[in-house]
This record gives sequence, C-alpha cells and structure tokens, in this order.
Amino acid sequence: MKGLNMSHVYADTRNMSREEWLASRRNGIGGSDASSILGVNPYSSPLKVYLDKIGKAEEQETNEAMRQGTDLEQYVADRFVEATGKKIRKCNKILQHPEYPWMLANIDRDIVGENAGLECKTTSPYSKFKFDEGEINPHYYWQCIHYMAVTGADRWYVSIVVLGKAHHIFCIERDEEQIATLVVAEKDFWLNHVEPKVPPLPTGIEVDDEALKVLYPKGEESDAFIALDSMDDMLNLRALKVKQRDEIQAEINDIDQQLKMAMGTFERGISPSWTVRWTNTSTSRVDTKALKAKYPKIAEEVTKVTPGRRFTVSRVVEE
Repeated sequence: MKGLNMSHVYADTRNMSREEWLASRRNGIGGSDASSILGVNPYSSPLKVYLDKIGKAEEQETNEAMRQGTDLEQYVADRFVEATGKKIRKCNKILQHPEYPWMLANIDRDIVGENAGLECKTTSPYSKFKFDEGEINPHYYWQCIHYMAVTGADRWYVSIVVLGKAHHIFCIERDEEQIATLVVAEKDFWLNHVEPKVPPLPTGIEVDDEALKVLYPKGEESDAFIALDSMDDMLNLRALKVKQRDEIQAEINDIDQQLKMAMGTFERGISPSWTVRWTNTSTSRVDTKALKAKYPKIAEEVTKVTPGRRFTVSRVVEE
C-alpha cells in the first residue's frame, strides 16, 4: 500500500476464515473497540471488550443489521466514489501500529493517491444522529481516529447510507491531540487490564451486568465473606439513590393512575404534546404449578434450569 505506509502488515485476510479473523482480533485493539474503551459507546464497554480479548465473551450472532452492513459495504463504497470521484481499493490486510503492536486496524478501503482511508456504514432511518446537520456517531468518529493512529493517515472519510432515506459523507481530519488521548486510553487498557488479566471497572450500563455474569458465574465461597469496609460510603450512597428512585417511581405511578382514571374505558388519550395509550392486551403463560401436578414427567422434561446468582443488599442491624 502506497498511501497508508506508516503501519505494518499484521495479517493477510484474503484466505482467512471467520474463526481465524475473530482470533486475530483478540490479539489487539481494533477500531470498533475504540469508543467502548473510551466509554462513549452505549452498547458496549471496556469490560465487554476485555472479555472479548481474553477469550471469554460469547460470540455474537449475526443479526439483520450486521448482515445488511456486510452485504451492502460495496454499495456504500460505490456511493462514495460516485459522489466524490475518488478512487478506492479494498484493503485485504490487518494493519498494525509500528510502535504499539496491540493497536490493529482492519480498514474497509484505502483512498488511491491520498494518505487517507474510507469507512463504510449503514444505519437505521430512525438513528438519533442528525447526519444532515453534521453530527456524527461518536463510535464512527473514534473508529476513524484509531485508524489514523495506526496508519499515519492524514484524514479518514466515512460514507454512511441511512437505509431508505439518505447518503452522507464525512471527512475527519487528523487530530494529534485526539490521537494522543486515544493512545493513552488504549495503552492503559491493554497493558493494565488485558495483559495482566485484571478486569476494568464496570460502567453501570446493561451490558456490564451480562459481563459480570460471565466473569463470576458461580459463587464458590458460600460460607465465607469478604470485607467491604472501603465501600461503606458507596453502599450508603446506593441506599440514598434507591430511596430517591423509589420516590420518583411513586410519583410516576401516581401520574399514571390519574391518567388511567381520566381515560376510563378509552384506549387513547391526546393532549397538545402527548399521546397516551391504554390498550387491551392478553397474556398466555403456562401454569407451571398445574402442569407439575397433572403431568410431572412432562414438566420435568420441559423445565429449563438456568444457573445464576441473586444480588441483594441489606442494612446491618445493630444489636
């Protein structure tokens, strides 16, 4: 590659199986990991990425959005060429930072004759980002910053097809301060967490609940306890937050009850700013108690036992 010549070639992907490609991704930090490590990806986290790198994450099944993104990559690239007149070529290599071997890049396209690259994206027409007003998804932005850090590129283009709605092109110029910020975060993540196998702290988002279940699926020290003296203030803060949450929930319940009283038998209510629906529904579920009583063998065969751990917090009662 004549354009992105700062990076090393880590691996050739042309004859690489998906299993081999996934394994190679675990050997370093890729562009799609950058926003998670920085804590700006609402669907991932440092802890989730950590599990992936140490080989403990469950492989994510390909969903429809992922399938469409892969299948439409060439179309998104073609739209970029049509709009800009630039020449591009596919990069069939995993690139590696010359100084930090754990920084990898699996880029979509190289821009011919320009020290730049292209990232191809498809997204839902219901995306919250206002692409037409110049707003770009932070996940896309930091992915491009990562690629520029690895390759030494001067800029990175993003071609985004909003399915059934629009096509947008962004150009992200090289920013040494942003690159330095990302390198520091990724270096800390790799050297202080992945290599020594020390999990990063959770961030409070839902995916970290699942990550903790993977890390600690079963309690082994049932008759012992660990001293949490240093976390007493945190537990006091938790109690306060729970109280505030319950008070807020009670206020919401009161409002909802008044709305239901006002609506009576109407299924829909409309105010100048809101639409309220209180619709008829029906729920069907198996009466497990009756099933066990009448058909105990069938109940045993169809019952699925899912192991887990119950988390509770209670105040110590002083005698």
